[in-house]
Amino acid sequence: MLVAAHAQGGDVWASLDDPSCRLFVEPYDSDGFYLAIEAPEPGDDEALWEIEVGRWVPDDPQEEPGNHTSATGHDVVGCALPVAPTAEELAHLLKSVDERPLLLAEWAESPVGVVLAGTAMVVTERYES
Repeated sequence: MLVAAHAQGGDVWASLDDPSCRLFVEPYDSDGFYLAIEAPEPGDDEALWEIEVGRWVPDDPQEEPGNHTSATGHDVVGCALPVAPTAEELAHLLKSVDERPLLLAEWAESPVGVVLAGTAMVVTERYES
């Protein structure tokens, strides 16, 4: 599914991490936000698909985001999907954030229970840092 979504994403730059079943997208000009799509491990019928929006935070608090020498990723919001998404739905996510990178910042502000703008995915968790 992740490979199909990656292929349907067109010119979107995304990395596919096969061992962890994860697709990672960090569009240029996203103000340090990124999108991670994680599939359940094969054979794990209890696990859910997860969509997470995160942000890179400079490791040195004196450094400004975007001008930092090192940073750590922090999840901001997550969507646990009760039903596996289609490759087309995942490709739509990839294309959406490629066309509008700051959409990730908008999604990061979403409270639990709200649908991510332009999708059918509901925020199920906010991560506090």
